[in-house]
Amino acid sequence: MRKGLSLYIHIPFCNSKCNYCSFTSFVSNDEIKDRYVSALKKEIAIRGKELSAQYEVTTIYIGGGTPSSLPGGLIKSIMQEVYKHFVVINNAEITIEVNPNTLTKEKVSEYMFAGINRVSMGLQCASKTILEKMGRTHTLDDFLKSVQMLREQGLNNISADVILGYPEETLTDVKLTIELLLKLGIPHISTYMLSVEEGTPLSVKLNHKTTQLPEEETVVSMYNYCVDRLTKAGFERYEVSNFAKPGFRSKHNEVYWKRYNYLGLGLAAHSFLKHQRFSNTKDLPAYITYIESNGDVPVVEAKKLTKEEEKEEWIMLMLRRSDGLDVDAYKKEFGENLFVKKKNQLAMLIKNGLIIINTQTNHIIATNKGFLVLNKIIETLV
Repeated sequence: MRKGLSLYIHIPFCNSKCNYCSFTSFVSNDEIKDRYVSALKKEIAIRGKELSAQYEVTTIYIGGGTPSSLPGGLIKSIMQEVYKHFVVINNAEITIEVNPNTLTKEKVSEYMFAGINRVSMGLQCASKTILEKMGRTHTLDDFLKSVQMLREQGLNNISADVILGYPEETLTDVKLTIELLLKLGIPHISTYMLSVEEGTPLSVKLNHKTTQLPEEETVVSMYNYCVDRLTKAGFERYEVSNFAKPGFRSKHNEVYWKRYNYLGLGLAAHSFLKHQRFSNTKDLPAYITYIESNGDVPVVEAKKLTKEEEKEEWIMLMLRRSDGLDVDAYKKEFGENLFVKKKNQLAMLIKNGLIIINTQTNHIIATNKGFLVLNKIIETLV
């Protein structure tokens, strides 16, 4: 019997780079895109030969970059290669990331023909001013048209991303964004607190003091508003940044948090397989030429995790989820009772109102207050 496997497929191209983005992505011409997709398809074939006898694919996530910036037909050809070399279960969740100004009716048809049944779209903010400051090239109108295009062709499993805490973004901006998404009936919303990465145009501006981040209290009030408003609207916060209507959780993201097996395909893609983490090169020309000339995958980093590292990951990832950390499952995996081993630390976290313990299910769960200082909880328990 085959085990479950999730695939992450990286498309490292964008029409332009956003001011806060540190992902491995490039503005490239169609010739480079074609060569990249050819190399990616060879990697899919190589990995399928290695793994398809042992694994069946349960979820696929095509991320980037901006996968929808690829010329028409390329996503379909990538997916055909996946079906050719892997066993994909019938009801697999297959997601593609899109930017609102790169979607066309033809592309929606292509994606659905290729088996894609979920779309994750970067709105980020409903304010024209903030979108421009972020370096986003789409407008709110582009987003509305994209949602309409998807729905007209019967694709309703849509997720929208929202960024909290961008310079000059206000609580009012966040409220308007969330209200718009609720009015549109978007069933999955991800709210990410801005993380400033070194080397991005935003970090340069902050270092030169030509812009500044909102106060921490303001960002906390933005997040708390999202939690309260979305909960009242029937959403479930199933992970620190992710909210879903019943039946619309991202199955693929849950694979990461539960530490199930996943395989990364493409430039800079990361994998977790058989207790080992490994990743492909971030160098685009090197990735393409290596596969073209060697017929092999350019893995640059591979590490078998120690038991201690596995424990740390388990605690860190499980506590991000609203279900919390299953102490019985932890004991089964590592032979340790966390209630006994971390008795004093748990008592202190409970006293400070950062966690609760569900005694019926033996889960350690972060409170609303705890979710805001999740790193502190993880450090305490690790």
